[in-house]
Amino acid sequence: MPSVQLMKRILPIIAVIAALSLLWFGRQWLDGRRKTPVEQPSLEAPKADPPTKVENDPVKVFQRAFWASPTDDDEILHAERREWSDAQGVRKWQWFLVVEPSAALLKRLRDDNAFGLAPASSAADIADAPKWFAFDAKESVVMKSPSSEMQLIFSKGGKVLHATDSGLGFRPGAPEPAKQAPPSSAPTPGRLPSTPPPTPKP
Repeated sequence: MPSVQLMKRILPIIAVIAALSLLWFGRQWLDGRRKTPVEQPSLEAPKADPPTKVENDPVKVFQRAFWASPTDDDEILHAERREWSDAQGVRKWQWFLVVEPSAALLKRLRDDNAFGLAPASSAADIADAPKWFAFDAKESVVMKSPSSEMQLIFSKGGKVLHATDSGLGFRPGAPEPAKQAPPSSAPTPGRLPSTPPPTPKP
């Protein structure tokens, strides 16, 4: 039967067309799913006011933070001090430290409370802290300054200390008032001289 023969010839062609169509639609569907996602903003956006100086020398940062030099038993894990300066000097500063403190440093900072800090229930939010300045709030004992931004965050047991502080720089004070000239010893017109006139000799 000619119609059967014709169908046998057409069926493979139809099958190929159907397969190609499926491949084309499948590719279009996959391309739609693979569209490049919208670029997300970086979590670390550039700082609007970057510091003019960053100090990472651990000993220098420690000395300026704690007003003392570290001992051989103080292991400084991380340190950073930032300063913002202009033509008039330092406008503001901020520092961060992570230390495995010696027994002497623990005694001075925590037990003797050298900086007059007060116990706190939790650490205050710290803006722009380095990634390495991370601690477990539930496993920490916090001491804060009532008059500044200083915070000491001790791990329970005192094995690790996270410390930070920030403040404004020192600005030059008001100029001293101009010194007034001392009063002149010359007699003021209209007043009697301060010494008697000479006595004429006989």
